[in-house]
Amino acid sequence: LFQEKPRNLQNNIRTSLEKKKRGSGPAWSARGSLAGDGALQDPQGTVYIFKSKSKGRPAVYRFSLNSTVPAPWQTVSPGDGEVPSFQVYKVPYGNFSKRLTACMSTVGHLQQMGPKKWMMTTLSCDAKRGWKFDFSFYVAAQEQQRTRKLYFAQSHKPPYHGRVCMTPPGCLLSSSPDGPNKGFLFVPSEKASPKAKLSVTSGFNPCGSSSCGKPAVRPLVDTGAMVFVVFGILGVNRTRHMDNHVIGDMVYSLPAWLGGQGSVIYDEGFDLFKEIGNLCRICKAIAGNAELVKPGGAQCLPSGYSISSFLQRLHPECKNLPEPNLLPGQLSHGAVGVKDGKVQWISMAFESTTYKGKSSFQTYSDYLKWESFLQDQLRLFPEGSALRRGFQTCEHWKQIFMEIIGREHVEDRSIHSTLSPSEEAQGVQSALYGLILSLGICVAAVAVFTTHVLLLLPVLLTILGVVCLVVTIMYWSGWEMGAVEAISLSILVGSSVDYCVHLVEGYLLAGENLPLHLAEDPSSSRQWRTIEAVRHVGVAIVSSAVTTVIATVPLFFCIIAPFAKFGKIVALNTGVSIVYTLTVSTALLSILGPAAFTRTRTSFLKALAGVLVAAVAGLCICLGLLRSGFKIPLPSGTVL
Repeated sequence: LFQEKPRNLQNNIRTSLEKKKRGSGPAWSARGSLAGDGALQDPQGTVYIFKSKSKGRPAVYRFSLNSTVPAPWQTVSPGDGEVPSFQVYKVPYGNFSKRLTACMSTVGHLQQMGPKKWMMTTLSCDAKRGWKFDFSFYVAAQEQQRTRKLYFAQSHKPPYHGRVCMTPPGCLLSSSPDGPNKGFLFVPSEKASPKAKLSVTSGFNPCGSSSCGKPAVRPLVDTGAMVFVVFGILGVNRTRHMDNHVIGDMVYSLPAWLGGQGSVIYDEGFDLFKEIGNLCRICKAIAGNAELVKPGGAQCLPSGYSISSFLQRLHPECKNLPEPNLLPGQLSHGAVGVKDGKVQWISMAFESTTYKGKSSFQTYSDYLKWESFLQDQLRLFPEGSALRRGFQTCEHWKQIFMEIIGREHVEDRSIHSTLSPSEEAQGVQSALYGLILSLGICVAAVAVFTTHVLLLLPVLLTILGVVCLVVTIMYWSGWEMGAVEAISLSILVGSSVDYCVHLVEGYLLAGENLPLHLAEDPSSSRQWRTIEAVRHVGVAIVSSAVTTVIATVPLFFCIIAPFAKFGKIVALNTGVSIVYTLTVSTALLSILGPAAFTRTRTSFLKALAGVLVAAVAGLCICLGLLRSGFKIPLPSGTVL
């Protein structure tokens, strides 16, 4: 189905279907015929087994495709290795290609009016010995999915009948090894739904003949950043005046550069027909860079423009332009802008290898590769050519610039310039501001709940230790700062405080039942309270950590990269936090914890007042610094 030149399907399938529509196809169940072709609507059938037994004589088994039970036959009851029926295929179907034949005969009966006998063989029926062909079917020679194994054999004693059973002991015994009349078979364990129809493409092999067509390239999927190379535009006048010229209607082709605001500054020296040869040359050069562009990802012309007709006549460089892999009905991302009957600008679209799930700094390095390669190509044009003023833009570039340096800087800068080291530091600085803010809120909340500074100190040291260790592991793993990492830094503080706060809560509860003989020894009191805290909440917090890690494991295999990385960060932080709590936090409580302190309403009010005083003092210090002329940097990069 995905050939460049699809071949017709098998003639026997088409002919069979036509015969069936006309009602002239022979039935499969007809004796002496297998219907001759393999395109029946239902490829599966059922072989029924009946039994006839008289006094003093062994049982004789009958194989039939008809469920009707003729006299003197009886249905076989399941059990003792008996098989009342089994599913088969009427035609070769996948791995069900082993052909078995059911033969019947009346030779060998003591009474000629007695029932006929049947046997099963992998060969043809032996007419010399009185065996006649009844029907044939197909099974699997090896085990397949949803199959069951059966055994068949023929008796070497009168009446020389055959049998099918579940296990070898239940089948007819024979001294000979497996052969044409003895062996095993694999049959479908369930019959297909009667409504299921055999597809007209079932069994089609595109390489069945001597030659095999070239497979079509897989169509593009929008997982990479679409980069536009633009010629004929010098820039954008970023005033708030809205200009309703034609470029505004083409905003989808230049989304990152125009943004729907301002007026376009055209390059009056750009002439499409004069530069058509150079445009075709740079299209081929960019499309041939496998490091930057996906195979089949070059969309140099807009939809509706024939590549093979008039362009080849305009310039020889326009021969063999790369064709994009577009789905039926899908339009090209390439575009041209026309004003007053003249082509003012043209943009070529390229599906880049930059995955949208990368971190911002990794994507920025891809942006630099694009910028460097494009500038090298533009310098190859003659001096004075308008194509030297071309540039590349992408909506994804704007997104990563906003994550790194903020929205205001993106709007105030040219999109095809590079970041300075100070601007790169602003991205990391924004993440640090979020980390410090969440840490301050967390410390204030813990101070109010624990109501003692010596209980707050182990919690604070645990949080700092866990965050530093997790960030260090992220650095060792080669992760760079991106949106997921920045958000995770703020979450790390909240998830790191849970287990150690529960441990501190257990420490406070243990103080209410402190034995009298330990009250006079502070060291023994701290150790006893710490042990009781671990014994009281240890199992609960470990179970919580284990369930959290297990819950994040499915995210590891997620196709969406941010989800996968977020799951790894949460699992890493949870593991480090529980280990740090049971080791460092426990040691700090047994050394620094208050020996005889118990939480009261008075201590709670004192802690709340201390937090409020600290907040007011911090605000006063900021106001004093501002009045003295000191500039306080903000996360957005501006100063207060």
